[in-house]
Amino acid sequence: MEVQKIHALIHQATIVESENKHLSKQIDDQIEMLRHTMDLPEEDACSVVCEFALQYISHTPVFMECLYLASAQTGVESFIHPFLDIAEENFLSPITQSNRLVGLDDLLDKAYFTHRLIEELNDYYLIKSGVALIPVNLTWSNLIIHSILGEPFANDIDTIIEQTVQQIMRSQAIYNKKQFDAFINMKQRDEWIHLLTGLGKSSKTLDIELKFTAQHYC
Repeated sequence: MEVQKIHALIHQATIVESENKHLSKQIDDQIEMLRHTMDLPEEDACSVVCEFALQYISHTPVFMECLYLASAQTGVESFIHPFLDIAEENFLSPITQSNRLVGLDDLLDKAYFTHRLIEELNDYYLIKSGVALIPVNLTWSNLIIHSILGEPFANDIDTIIEQTVQQIMRSQAIYNKKQFDAFINMKQRDEWIHLLTGLGKSSKTLDIELKFTAQHYC
């Protein structure tokens, strides 16, 4: 896994953002709309949301590496790594697809794709086993970024992710019932949870309280 390339890309994008302010402008243009979906401070609301977005993007390679190492140490890499490979390829795609400098605005949807992919995998595992695969609740953060990305763009990403997870689950032998049940009941379960407990500590939170309505997300 080329985590260092992702870290380097984020570092470069942060420098680009300090010069062109593209993500800041994108958020500033939506700030009044965002106030309808989340509680924001009266002053410096744009800066608060921008800082949250940066933390969300920066958390992506940390999250991926932790999952990668934990799955390798517990012997379940064949289950986890296909998803991480897709997330990595998607995140690094701006390098090969564009000659221009990549900014944070370009990486926000990449980070969202990764976090939502893992969330979808987690939900699938929860349905099958009755317990969460990953002891981290990504829903709150993902809803914020979904709101920033806006619709229908974020919805399109969600659809792609759902289709991707279903396709992988159908096409890979490791996900058939017998092997999947073995993974669910693996003896390394306690070790897996122990290795992943640090994930929550690595994810910072900001003073933003969501107030999404049922109407907004139906």
